[in-house]
Amino acid sequence: MSRRKPDFQELDVTAWPDVAYTELDKEEVHAFQVRMQAIERYARGECVKDIEQATGVNRRQLYRWLERGLSLHPDGRPYGFRALIKHVRIGGYVRVSPVTVRGERGSRGTVGALSQLFERHPTLAAWLLLQVRQRRVLLQQLNTDGRLRTRLRGLRSLHDEFLRQCRMVGLTAADYPFNTAGHAIRSLSQRLKAEMLRGFGTAARSAGASHLKGLPRTEGTKSPAATRPYQVVEFDGHRLDIRLKVVVRDPLGFEHEFEMERVWLLVIIDVCTRAVLGFHIVLASEYCRYDVIKTIEKALEPHRPKAFNIAGLGYGPQDGRTKR
Repeated sequence: MSRRKPDFQELDVTAWPDVAYTELDKEEVHAFQVRMQAIERYARGECVKDIEQATGVNRRQLYRWLERGLSLHPDGRPYGFRALIKHVRIGGYVRVSPVTVRGERGSRGTVGALSQLFERHPTLAAWLLLQVRQRRVLLQQLNTDGRLRTRLRGLRSLHDEFLRQCRMVGLTAADYPFNTAGHAIRSLSQRLKAEMLRGFGTAARSAGASHLKGLPRTEGTKSPAATRPYQVVEFDGHRLDIRLKVVVRDPLGFEHEFEMERVWLLVIIDVCTRAVLGFHIVLASEYCRYDVIKTIEKALEPHRPKAFNIAGLGYGPQDGRTKR
């Protein structure tokens, strides 16, 4: 009888997301390889004592890494080997100690204080979500180059109302946020942006959109059942964890290499048959609405067989016959 934990008895690390650990520092590469070797030995069924002797990994650390690897990532997959990277956080920060403000400007020692405040006073958290839904504050994008940068319009007035709500629940001048220099306006701004950008619909409404069509369905709404082909389709965007390099030769004969930041595979899938009606490959860090439109166009166009340059590569007997 196996004495392993139930969660670890059917461990399949082949389905775990991989990591390009060769890009890490030399010391981190060695540490990562040792951890990965210990996990793989455990998955093959080796004894924990033998793993400790072969890798030098303590069994407590081994179980800790297994639990971290099985934790769910925001992308819907397990963290896998990504959890073995140094300084990678699996869960969010949760403050448990009382707030003690330090520093000359009265702003240090308040990490996680706003989340702790909302946990102790759920009415404040509900009030803040109501303000977001009622668009009491709007989200503005500063630019579209590189990293997303935004600012909030109407933050000052909302912050004043937030302080009034804090007084209504019994908070005094000695309590957070009144005992800080800025009365937690920066923390409130970050919390508002996180709530606004949590979903596409919320972000669009917060940016001023009034008429939205084709939004993803909420959890309380059931998806329509597909009883025949082409009745219901779905769009999926898959980020491919691969590294590609493009080599371009200039008129003088010199070669220039460009490494792709990220590769996206966008597909339109028929829900009933699970057939791919159209796909589009995006060689960019993120895909945009024009890429989605291009994917829809390819799903509507008649299928045109492609000519392959690789010897032996071609279509199967039933490939490419989903669209007529």
